[in-house]
Amino acid sequence: MLEKPFWVVSSTGYTVFEAVRNFLSQSPRRLFWAHNRFIMIGEDLARKGVQDVLDVFVRDGEPRWRAWIVVAKGARASDLLEAEFELQRMPSEAAMGIIQGARRGLSTIGESMLIDFIQKLEGEGIDPIATCAEIIPRPQDSDIRGDLKREKVGSSARMTGAAVFKNDKLVGWLNKPETRGYNWVMGKVRSGIIVIKKPGEEDRFIGLEILRAKGGFKPEVKNGRISVMVKIQAEANLGDVQGFIDPLKSPEVWTSMERRMATVIRNEVMAAVAKAQELGSDIFGFGAELNRKNPKKWAELKDRWDEEFRRVEVQVEVKAKLRRSGLVMRSTRIKK
Repeated sequence: MLEKPFWVVSSTGYTVFEAVRNFLSQSPRRLFWAHNRFIMIGEDLARKGVQDVLDVFVRDGEPRWRAWIVVAKGARASDLLEAEFELQRMPSEAAMGIIQGARRGLSTIGESMLIDFIQKLEGEGIDPIATCAEIIPRPQDSDIRGDLKREKVGSSARMTGAAVFKNDKLVGWLNKPETRGYNWVMGKVRSGIIVIKKPGEEDRFIGLEILRAKGGFKPEVKNGRISVMVKIQAEANLGDVQGFIDPLKSPEVWTSMERRMATVIRNEVMAAVAKAQELGSDIFGFGAELNRKNPKKWAELKDRWDEEFRRVEVQVEVKAKLRRSGLVMRSTRIKK
């Protein structure tokens, strides 16, 4: 097996800054932090709080403020550094490729750079998120006879979903649909696949490719209660169909697919809201927007916003539009 093109090394200190400087006792080269692309944090440390860890990356002049904050779910940060990928020898390059692919093609990843994380930590009425990473074990079949030469990846990493923080402490996770629900609200959905049940044949499915989307929300105060109206506009193309369909002869099928697409979007948004309220973390910034729209009301609520956020009533309005059906309108018809 070829020698690894990277070196995983650890250092200790009373502070992060001291630990970084102590690398000089092990490395013949001085670390150059301007090339840093990730700040990876293990789950145990994230649950204790990350404020002290991040201070040096904000205070020092070298580290990038656009470095990604990544939390290892059920693992240590070093486990992520030792993950392997079939198509890329450098784990950092592979991780960046997965992040870019997931945010552009799936919209199921929590996007959070250092500057975003810090701004949300300091902001009122909003809590930060981070990218979630998981270790995927791939057990190998070993042969006890003779010398062993490992030619397959033993463990890899998957980046999807989001780590939810309350202030600087990790409190929970968003899965893929919940994360895309969060991205719908924040206007960060770029593309992805929406799967709906086929009208008239509930045991078959239709895949819709998201083309573009817009999202936003507006808090309102009625009778002393806080409510939020979320409005989303989404356009998609028909990607694939199980079974036969001919929208030209059955135009009501096209309308039904749009309604089902809107329902899926609405369900993802409500799932994200429900999880955030369950965790007591205002990752959407409902409180921050209320502060901008109605600072007087926010002054009354900010000291007990943790309780008020759990009771916020959220309504979702979705306008879904199917644009095209691809190169063909109807499905292939099999002659009997």
